[in-house]
Amino acid sequence: MKKIRYICIVISLLFGLSAQALVFKLQGDKISIRAEEAPLRDVLMQFSRAGIIVRIDPGLESTVTGFAEKAPLEETLQELLSPHGYALLWDVVSSPLGDIPKLTEIQVFRRGHREEMVPLFDPDANLEVTTGPNVNGPLFVKDEVLLAVKPGTSLDEFKRLLAAVGGTVIECIPELGIYRVKFPPGSNVQALVEQLSQNPIVHTAEPNYAVKAPEPVMLAHPGHPVLPETFKLTPPPEGTAPVAVMDSGLGAIEGLNDVVIGKYDALNPERELSDALGHGTQMALVAAGAISPGGDEPSSSVPVVAIRAFDDNGMASNFGLMRGIEYAYSKGAKVLNLSWGSTVSSEFLANAIAYAQSKDMIVVASAGNEPTQQPMYPAAYPGVVAVGATNPDNSLWEHSNYGDFVTLTAPGAASFPVGYKGPPGAYAGTSIAGAETANALARYRAAHPTATATETKQALNAALTDTGAEGRDNLFGNGTLDADAKNRLLNKTP
Repeated sequence: MKKIRYICIVISLLFGLSAQALVFKLQGDKISIRAEEAPLRDVLMQFSRAGIIVRIDPGLESTVTGFAEKAPLEETLQELLSPHGYALLWDVVSSPLGDIPKLTEIQVFRRGHREEMVPLFDPDANLEVTTGPNVNGPLFVKDEVLLAVKPGTSLDEFKRLLAAVGGTVIECIPELGIYRVKFPPGSNVQALVEQLSQNPIVHTAEPNYAVKAPEPVMLAHPGHPVLPETFKLTPPPEGTAPVAVMDSGLGAIEGLNDVVIGKYDALNPERELSDALGHGTQMALVAAGAISPGGDEPSSSVPVVAIRAFDDNGMASNFGLMRGIEYAYSKGAKVLNLSWGSTVSSEFLANAIAYAQSKDMIVVASAGNEPTQQPMYPAAYPGVVAVGATNPDNSLWEHSNYGDFVTLTAPGAASFPVGYKGPPGAYAGTSIAGAETANALARYRAAHPTATATETKQALNAALTDTGAEGRDNLFGNGTLDADAKNRLLNKTP
């Protein structure tokens, strides 16, 4: 019999002790812990950061002292939690290779007080991102790799690979065959990606790249008469095509929630949807039709699927974005608005965008708020409607990006009752132009339910106002979606 080397963990019911030492490493179904008078909550927080739901009785206080080295996870947790009431809930990660067992939830409570448990959330629940040793390299989530394996790979082969590299599957998107794999703290992600890419069963390995939310430009400050007094959102007609807004979430705006048909936090599905940044709420207002940068008055609103992909620091992960795309499709979204972008191209994200397009979804993305002419992603992926921004006189906004990847331009300034990390006021950005375009496309698809995504985009291009040089150019793309163009689009039959 194989001997397992570990020492029992001792729970001390002493109060007010701070953590003296805590080392935590979870690798598949094995765990290593070194703790000296570490609060039990701190230990359980490590499980939460590893993607396991933790619920704990707030009246429970204790410390942990002990050592475990590559010990069986379930046995070690039994030793760790036995002085208290506890339950371990197991499930499986569904994947194309088969079901992968996973500890999904830990419940800890004072005996007789189970009903008092509350979720244990990380006080700093934002993504931990880094560039690794290359300070000028792209941002990615610490200690995480995204994996896809080659056809014909068996589940046993995949498990052996994970055991060899010390990775733990946290999640999988079965439709895309993408695994989110967690590694011990301090792992060299770039080296792991290189190692995994050379493995014969691995199709693609990437860091879990991070995307930073855009910074819209504030044009006016509180006190200026620029804010609309009311938002008149009439209920959308039955069968209206929803637009999914994947951004920083959704705040409480009176009337807006009446047209929201789906809410999802891709960072933590356990939480209620919120918006600490305000950007997602701004984009939802434009996409729904409550605010129109082009100045038109929509006859009805557009139903919105609100998805939070960016954390309170304005960072999103590729896996969270892909999970959001999956949710948007599940809610029947016909248009997906992505008012953000990155200079880093990801094969995984490109495939996720292509998957959405294969389901007849139109993807709209902003071109970027720096006039670098450098492609931004997802705007530059094939088939994506990439949108730059114009001023009210149809001139190109001075901060709008441009280039051969830009599909069109649209009005990029609007007044909002909610600010971006600040006060309400008037803002400008290609984000706004993208949401305005998404609104127009959703309204067209509602009026012409049999039109395909391709036909809808063709109708959009035909309706645009030719601005700049005659015909297509790298500043305005195929033209501008101004008020006249929007009117032509919405009064045109397919």
